[in-house]
Amino acid sequence: MSSTPQLTSAHERLAALAGDWHGAEALAASPWAPAGEAAARLSFAVVAGGFALAQDYVEERDGAVAVSGHGVFAVALDGETVLWWWFDSFGYPPAEPSSGRWEGERLVLVKQTPRGTNRTTFALAGDTLTQRIEVRFPEVEEFAPLVDGSYARA
Repeated sequence: MSSTPQLTSAHERLAALAGDWHGAEALAASPWAPAGEAAARLSFAVVAGGFALAQDYVEERDGAVAVSGHGVFAVALDGETVLWWWFDSFGYPPAEPSSGRWEGERLVLVKQTPRGTNRTTFALAGDTLTQRIEVRFPEVEEFAPLVDGSYARA
């Protein structure tokens, strides 16, 4: 007999991200964009009875939208593993979600693709949210920073 999934502390921790966030990002040079600074807006909403968290993202550089994206977070049936499906204006659809867990106060999510490995870390401290995106390209051993963002709850 199968049991109905239950909300867990991982769901509650995701729900704490709900709201609107505005801030600044430091961007490293990448195959997709030059290095620089950006302004960003993130919005998170609890959906599906608390079993998912929807995310919208807009990055602006030089007064114009440079990147936009939409994410969906869910917790796997083990009650701890967080899954994150990410869609953005670069146009690479996810073949599978990023996955990870809460490590203390940080949510660390990793995804491997033919273009390399992405590691995204979110950390919430009061009304400040930080996000660090790191990449490891094929044939490279170490992760390199791609985006460092700090956002305040609006």
